[in-house]
Amino acid sequence: MAGSTPGLRVAVSADETMTLDAVRVALDERGITVTATAATDADPVALLDGDPATWLMVTDLDHWSHLDRVCALVGGVRLPGVVLTTAPRGGLWGALLEAGSVTVLAADADSDTIEGALRDAAENRPGHSPAETEGLLAQWHLMRDERDRMRRLVGSLTSREHEVLELLYEGVTVAEIAARFGVAQATVRSQVKAILRKFEVGSQLAAVAAYDRCLRPTTS
Repeated sequence: MAGSTPGLRVAVSADETMTLDAVRVALDERGITVTATAATDADPVALLDGDPATWLMVTDLDHWSHLDRVCALVGGVRLPGVVLTTAPRGGLWGALLEAGSVTVLAADADSDTIEGALRDAAENRPGHSPAETEGLLAQWHLMRDERDRMRRLVGSLTSREHEVLELLYEGVTVAEIAARFGVAQATVRSQVKAILRKFEVGSQLAAVAAYDRCLRPTTS
């Protein structure tokens, strides 16, 4: 498949400038013209310079806010595209497909696979079977629903409970939190109990783990 379509023009987006440079060189060596490059938080219009037929994105998805920016870019470019990501196959791949990606590949995919996916995308050929796409989307919807549930629970906390939770998440002890706020440790313990009750968990460790799921996608 590689090399079957001459003159392929590709826009590239990546989290890091060094990655952009490396991808540009790798594609150039395969006779693929990189028409534009931009960070994953760029205006989608920046990737349309030079009239690309498709685009390639290289990204990590370690926080929900990052995923939201990447999906906004995917949807905004409005070109068939390929995403390379370190995120394991699962719900996050489904998020990228729902946003408008044609193909999602593991970041360690070989050059032939990447070029083939780009040429398929340029010709509007899907990169995943209908059954695979359906499964990935289903995993994403479950992940999204759990994220939304956790956001609602975090939103139910008072401002002081939220401050306490953030400090617990950072590894600060109850005694240190009490000293920082100038209150008794019993007061902080009462606030921790309120957090556990609202999160419907039985331990401080479980509450911190739940808060982590609110901030970062679960990749296992």
